[in-house]
Amino acid sequence: MWKKVLITILVCLLFLSLAEFATDYYLKRYPRLKSSYISQVEQNADIVVLGACEAAMMVDPSLLDSLTGYKTYNLGDPGARFADNYLDLYQYLRFQKAPKYLLLHVSPESFYSIDDKLLTTYKHQAFLSDSVVFNVTKELDPDYIKFSKIPFLKYSYYNIFTMYKIFGAIGYSLLNKKHPDDRDGFIPPPPFNSDTSALSESNVITLDSYSWNSTEEKYFRKIISLCKDKGIGVVFYKLPYYHNYYNANLELKKYEERIRDIATENNVPYFTYDTAPFTNDSKNYYKLENNLLNRNTIPEFNKMLIRDLKDSVFVQ
Repeated sequence: MWKKVLITILVCLLFLSLAEFATDYYLKRYPRLKSSYISQVEQNADIVVLGACEAAMMVDPSLLDSLTGYKTYNLGDPGARFADNYLDLYQYLRFQKAPKYLLLHVSPESFYSIDDKLLTTYKHQAFLSDSVVFNVTKELDPDYIKFSKIPFLKYSYYNIFTMYKIFGAIGYSLLNKKHPDDRDGFIPPPPFNSDTSALSESNVITLDSYSWNSTEEKYFRKIISLCKDKGIGVVFYKLPYYHNYYNANLELKKYEERIRDIATENNVPYFTYDTAPFTNDSKNYYKLENNLLNRNTIPEFNKMLIRDLKDSVFVQ
């Protein structure tokens, strides 16, 4: 009996090991995962954009390229935290030449995450054999790392994060697709606005119940340090808040002061656009609660950002 049990366990472990090996193979070649795409396809970018949805969905490389003469790659990823961003930049520099500039989205909301343990995207699972990826993940989610040593559990532990990616990676491989639809990394928002009628001065989400998150600041500073080590010029930017939302949240300005102190400490420009004319109309936004602009307003914001880059950064 015990012999059969042992054989069954060994067969299961072998099957799971083979499944993990195959999943690693496909995910490392999945072009819709930016961490994988940049390991396979040369970008040769002069400017890299980094951040969460405020980067991925709001900064259009085609506009930057046409108006600056530089080549841009958008490394932003919706939902990412600074630890994810740090690993994204680390992975980029492993496989690509260092860009001249890094545009990093930074906002007050970046620093009030409640949970210190979890990463957000878990898109670097296939690269856990790398010591930096492993150690960052271990620091933020030690339970996940402990169980990831069991074959295939690094993928099944957080099933919802990864199974869609696994099937997508296999599909792309079978179709021999080498590139994602968004080769430059830009993911524009849907061509419609979300419902903004419920947002008013009386019911906006304030930051009163949150405190400054030291883990977020740690990885924020690690991004700055990595750029300094590689000779990359860093620029912070923030999407413009809807006028009423910004005025109703006094805590936002306290957080912004602290961000600006870090920027000054590291001699980094910090561009904000809360007085832009389009901030007075909620119809210019796709999602007000995330200060995400709609498709019609994105070009206007990008031109403002490019103007400031030309005037204050590229001339140096």
